[in-house]
Amino acid sequence: MVAMVLTVYDGILSMILQPFMAAVVSGICVLAALILGLLLRIQPLFRWWTATSLWAGLVAGASVFILAFGYFLGLTHVGMNPETGKEVLTLHPVAAVGAYFCLVFAVANWPIRGRRGLREDAV
Repeated sequence: MVAMVLTVYDGILSMILQPFMAAVVSGICVLAALILGLLLRIQPLFRWWTATSLWAGLVAGASVFILAFGYFLGLTHVGMNPETGKEVLTLHPVAAVGAYFCLVFAVANWPIRGRRGLREDAV
């Protein structure tokens, strides 16, 4: 989905290249989520994030909600179909990519009890 938000449909070529584009964008999002997750190694943030899975669950839930219902909430963007020249109303690219990144961040940095215990013992 993110790949189609970032590109326009151009016939069969888009259908062939979309999986590769999706893999590249997903890889960049996972890498960025892991790098940003390094901030969670700061002790106060670490204790806050790992105290409960509620924070990660809320971020993931809000992201899925925006991806599923953002269009109906008015988070839209007017684009143009290159073949017909007609306007097309889609989910706003910032909302789509932002919600996708937040979902990946929440899943990639999900608080695991085993990690929490190891971290507290080490410090």
